Amino acid sequence: MAIKMKTLSNIAAWLGITLVIGSFLLNATGLTTINMDDALKAGGFIKAVFLPVDASIWITNIFGKHDSSGILYRDENNA
Repeated sequence: MAIKMKTLSNIAAWLGITLVIGSFLLNATGLTTINMDDALKAGGFIKAVFLPVDASIWITNIFGKHDSSGILYRDENNA
């Protein structure tokens, strides 16, 4: 089973959000003292690693042409 990059990007977004919210909850309960600035940077970095995937998907959706089967194709008009 192959994992698509879009799925992996969404998993990274949820992981980053979970890290930040988990750090906040741990700080709020007094169990640890995690610097929220560091937690935000780490969560943002996790998502930022996959920004090229997101940008590629956006560009394909905006400028790509699809045939009837949904497969992106390239010709002289969209080169």
